[in-house]
Amino acid sequence: MINTNTFFGTDGSLVVSDPSHPDAVEFATYFGENGVVGRVMGVSVIVTTEIKAHYEIGSRAPKELRAGNIAIAGAVERAYINGAMLKLMLGQYATSEETAGFVIPTFTMKLILDNALPPGDPGNSILNLHGVMFDTWQVHLPEDDFMLEKLTFKAKRIAVTDNEVPA
Repeated sequence: MINTNTFFGTDGSLVVSDPSHPDAVEFATYFGENGVVGRVMGVSVIVTTEIKAHYEIGSRAPKELRAGNIAIAGAVERAYINGAMLKLMLGQYATSEETAGFVIPTFTMKLILDNALPPGDPGNSILNLHGVMFDTWQVHLPEDDFMLEKLTFKAKRIAVTDNEVPA
């Protein structure tokens, strides 16, 4: 049977794993062995497919629709500042003014939707975003609220793993 659970934002967690970065050891120092990014909120994933319409002369309706390029993007908001992510995004530019090269790390991002169930139980879902690169980082410091940071990203591929609910 298909998964019909509803999820609330506090039921999910964000795991950043499998870094392809020259300094993967430094990555593990920041995020630990499991790669969990703590206290995430406001995660959004947007998948856009470019649809191309072909029109024949004299027709108002398209004769054919073709799928074009697919773009995967999104944003992550967190409730605390973590300079580690900014340092990973900037690479060598975080510590020196001029460097030889600029390598942006790529990650596998897992959005775990467990609906307060133990991991792996029926009804859980995992969104796997492969080839993720963070492209912007911003800080918002409101006068009378919590300080938030926001990162936007792009990804190469998305996969969904559902643990089916038995009938």
